[in-house]
Order: sequence, then C-alpha cells, then structure tokens
Amino acid sequence: MKGGTIDALARELDMNKSTLQAMIEFLENTGYLEITGLYCSFQDSNLCVKCCGPESGSQTKMYALTLKGEQFISQGTL
Repeated sequence: MKGGTIDALARELDMNKSTLQAMIEFLENTGYLEITGLYCSFQDSNLCVKCCGPESGSQTKMYALTLKGEQFISQGTL
C-alpha cells in the first residue's frame, strides 16, 4: 500500500487502529519512519490556526521510511 488513511491501512492489515498508531509511533521514535509533512484542509483560510494549531492535534501527518527503515526492509528481515 503506497498511502492512505490510518483507518484504511488498519483494515488492510486487519488490526486495530490504536495498535497501528502505536506501531507507527514506535517506528518513528526508533528512526524507521519520519514525518514528511503536516497538512490541514483549511490551509488557505483563517481557520487553519484554530483547527490545526500546535495544541489542536488535528493535523494530518505524512510518513516516509528513513534510510534506516529502507535498509531494514531490504535485508528481508520483516
């Protein structure tokens, strides 16, 4: 799967959304994933600061494999 929502990925992997979120957080904290962008559907309006400000927690995060993550996968150890 190249991309999608947490809900779609959890369905495809047949796992709970909360478990998947914990795994993503772990992979980010250990250096296998990195956040590549934060997006808001209201970026062009004054609402963005209110709905996606640092305290809101409602930003959409985009992740990518780090070099460490790519090396791990290429070793075929998954």
